[in-house]
Amino acid sequence: MMKMSKHAKIRSQHRALPNEALQVVLKHGRISYAPGGTCKLFFGNKECAHAINDLKKVIKTLERAKGGTLILGDDQIVTVYKQH
Repeated sequence: MMKMSKHAKIRSQHRALPNEALQVVLKHGRISYAPGGTCKLFFGNKECAHAINDLKKVIKTLERAKGGTLILGDDQIVTVYKQH
């Protein structure tokens, strides 16, 4: 997590934006530049939909990997199979 100013810590508490939510905005937010050499990250409907689609892909990959077994030897994958 990026360092937070005292002001930002207080505001995040007042505005019900916990660290987990701030991490989402940092990772998936849309960037624009603001006065004074600062930048603004915004997590709106489009960004939320994109993040949800990314997570759906991860879930699909996890479901495909379930039961997957790798046999390793000599620093390589020797064979793979699904164990049900």
